[in-house]
Amino acid sequence: MPLNILGTALLEGTDKIPYYEEIKRTLPWLVGTAAIKYWSRGPSNTWERQLHGKVYLVTGATSQGMGTSVAFEMAKLGAQLIFLNRNVDEWATDWVEDLREQTGNELLYMEQCDIADLYEVRQFATKWLNNSPPRRLDGVIVMSGDMEPIGIPHFSKPVRQSSIDGLEKQMAVNFVGVFHLLDLLQPSIKAQPPDRDVRIIISTCWTQVMGDIKIEDPLWQSQNYKSALKFFSSSKLQLGLTMMELQRRLTADVKKVSKEKQDTERSGLNIKVVMVQPGTMRSNSLRRIVSNGSVFLLLVLYCIVLYPFLWLFTKSGNRGAQNILYALNTPEFEEVNLKDTNTKYVSDCSVVKFARKEFEDIDLQKQLFDNTRRDILELEKKMAIIRNAKKKKDDKTKDEKKKGEK
Repeated sequence: MPLNILGTALLEGTDKIPYYEEIKRTLPWLVGTAAIKYWSRGPSNTWERQLHGKVYLVTGATSQGMGTSVAFEMAKLGAQLIFLNRNVDEWATDWVEDLREQTGNELLYMEQCDIADLYEVRQFATKWLNNSPPRRLDGVIVMSGDMEPIGIPHFSKPVRQSSIDGLEKQMAVNFVGVFHLLDLLQPSIKAQPPDRDVRIIISTCWTQVMGDIKIEDPLWQSQNYKSALKFFSSSKLQLGLTMMELQRRLTADVKKVSKEKQDTERSGLNIKVVMVQPGTMRSNSLRRIVSNGSVFLLLVLYCIVLYPFLWLFTKSGNRGAQNILYALNTPEFEEVNLKDTNTKYVSDCSVVKFARKEFEDIDLQKQLFDNTRRDILELEKKMAIIRNAKKKKDDKTKDEKKKGEK
């Protein structure tokens, strides 16, 4: 058909082509739209390796977006996946069962662990570490996140949502819980043999460039809630900075233990921390931002008015997942190919530099790491006292009720 049209145009002129004028007016718009969409979708991951026998902890897998796409691809490659989920209910159980059937991988499991609950995070980490010999762990894939409505200027103010520990929810989910989990899992990560390629992959967001750093109040417990976006971007920024320090500590500790045991000295480069910026996606977070948490605005503004533009300029969850899969599969992060011990930053399926100057400030990163760990421990002690007091009160109420029944 195209050859017939081209032949007609060359031999008889364009006037003989049906609807030529309409095609001439429409074609530039179609080509332009296709070009924009091709650019906005981002590059694809071209690396793949077999993951049979490898064990990964995964958060954010049930998002039905990027997390689910990553989980599906990893399961197809044969990985054993332990999904950390806020609730292990009937829906979550069915989700895992469906994924097993779709991928033919039976080594998929769901564990209860609300990343925003410091007590649940410690319970899970303790259970994971309480094993001898140490359990195999080839990596941790962190894709969980929370982004609250930012409020509509002059119409509504952002409403502060709190975690069970009283922290601002975005700070708890995006930063504090993730930090706590990886910090507690350090013994398991360092215990992996030197020939095991261990990758800690954490999704972040480009909005981190707008964040602030509170060295003396890293959990933002005493900060006024004036902007939801400020808390979100700051949580991502502080997470990235502390992960830079985590990489240094993991590498240094592996070298130190190796030297003390007078074993073959290990470089520690088999453990790699990677921050991944997947791009702007049509995710749950974006829907919440656009709709400001309103079902009416979600249906009208997001689904009808803005969706054509969002489809054109943003990624699907599957396209965002390409960056996580790249960080997981690329040989660039294998020990033999690494030239330094720094945390890596991936965007558009390639390694790029961090934008903020704080990512070069080692002293700041160390202090932020130490202060975050300090404040988490203090908050855990405070919440333990509250839990114990509540338990005693509940037990007393039960005893009084039993006496009354007698």
